[in-house]
Amino acid sequence: MNILDSRILLKRSTTAGQLPTVPGSSSHTDGTWIATDIYEGEAFLNVTDARLYTRAGSTIKEIGLQNSLVGTVQYATRTLTSAEILALGTTPITLIAAPGTGKAIWVKNVVTRLNFNTTAYNTNTLYLKLDGASDNVGEMSQYLNSTVSRFGKFYIDSDFFVNTTNTVVLENQALFIKTSANPTTGNSTMDILVEYQILNFNTIF
Repeated sequence: MNILDSRILLKRSTTAGQLPTVPGSSSHTDGTWIATDIYEGEAFLNVTDARLYTRAGSTIKEIGLQNSLVGTVQYATRTLTSAEILALGTTPITLIAAPGTGKAIWVKNVVTRLNFNTTAYNTNTLYLKLDGASDNVGEMSQYLNSTVSRFGKFYIDSDFFVNTTNTVVLENQALFIKTSANPTTGNSTMDILVEYQILNFNTIF
């Protein structure tokens, strides 16, 4: 076996669009290599783009990742104060910021915990929506007006074909939570956990 002055590294980059490169020499010790040069068999992960590469001879090849079309599963958390809940009808709260051009938020699951204080809210339905969409991406009823502390789970709407113009998922739009009207009573807080992925059409096609 011919072993070079060897190393096997996993290089990482957080710069969008950055790719690994083929060095001009056969040894990283001669002072000519740049930061993106890799040996055959080494891996280069672009964290921002969620893309993995390796080198075969003088060619850089991309390695397909499981779920790469929709990105890795991510989580977002938010605790709503009583004041925020009382204003949800007129002031929705952003749970996930807009992901950028060519990208869209794909909501998988949303679970919550209502931390009951002393007074129930007199509005019972919560909605999840992407900014600018015609339809909600999720909803949960008979929950906000609870009189005990308890967990809840949003029903996630996957029907995109109600009519010819409705929209649920939109590119580069934030996800927010709202009610149809401001509750006028209630003093509990609510913890929210969102499980989601990012559809990245910049890298899919």
